[in-house]
Amino acid sequence: MLNTLIVDDESHCIKRLLHLIDRKPGIFNVIATSKTVDDALKIAQDTSLDLVFLDIEIDDKTGFDFLRQLNHISFKTIFTTAFDNYAIKAFKFSAFDYLMKPIDFDEFNETIARLNEELQSKGHNNSVESLLKNIEQEQPKLLTIPSVEGFETVLVADIVHLEANGNYTYIHTKHKKQIVSKPIKFYENLLDEKLFFKCHKSHLINMEMIKTFNKGKQAYVQMENGNQVPIATRRKDVFLKKFH
Repeated sequence: MLNTLIVDDESHCIKRLLHLIDRKPGIFNVIATSKTVDDALKIAQDTSLDLVFLDIEIDDKTGFDFLRQLNHISFKTIFTTAFDNYAIKAFKFSAFDYLMKPIDFDEFNETIARLNEELQSKGHNNSVESLLKNIEQEQPKLLTIPSVEGFETVLVADIVHLEANGNYTYIHTKHKKQIVSKPIKFYENLLDEKLFFKCHKSHLINMEMIKTFNKGKQAYVQMENGNQVPIATRRKDVFLKKFH
C-alpha cells in the first residue's frame, strides 16, 4: 500500500479525496492530512511517504513552497487545483499528474492507473527541479520526456522538429530522436506557436532551426539536424508570411 499524505487547506477537498481513496481499497494508506505547508513539511520529514496529493494554493503559501523546502523527494506527487492557470502548462511540460477540482472519480481512476504503471515499471520520480524551473517561466523552457528508465529533460530550444507516428510522436533534436507516447496534437497545444509551426498534419518545426527552404512542387525545409520536413501546400502561404 502507498503511504499517502493529503495537503489541502480546505476541509471539503480533503474529505472528497478521502472518499475517492475509500473507493479504491488496498492501494492507499493515508498517513495524515495537512492544512498548512509547515505541518506538511514536518510530516514529510518524519515519515516515509510514497505519494502526496498536493494542493497548489495552501493558505498564504503554495505547494511549490512545500517542494522547495525538502532536501530529498522520494515520493510521487499528484497536484490538485481549482484553477486552470499558469501551473497547468508547467505540469504538462514536466510530465506531472494533476487533478482539477472538483475531482471527478473517472479522472481520479485514470490518474491512479498511470501511477500504478509508473510504479510497476519502477520509473524514477518526475523531475521536481524541472517543474520548479518551469513554474517560474511564462513559457517553460524544459520538457520532461518519460522513458522506460524514468524520464529525461530536454531544452525546448534544442528541439528541431516533431513528427507524428499515430498516437506517438518522435521528438528530434540535433543529435537524437526519441519517441513518446503522446500524439503530436498534445505538443501542438503545449509548445509556443510563435516558435513552433505546424507545417504539415504530421510535423511541427522549430522556426529557429530552419536551415534552408525549397519552394519546389513539394515544398520542404531542411532543418539544422539535416532532416527534410515537408511543407503542406495549404500551409505554404502561412509559412512564408512568417518571414515578412
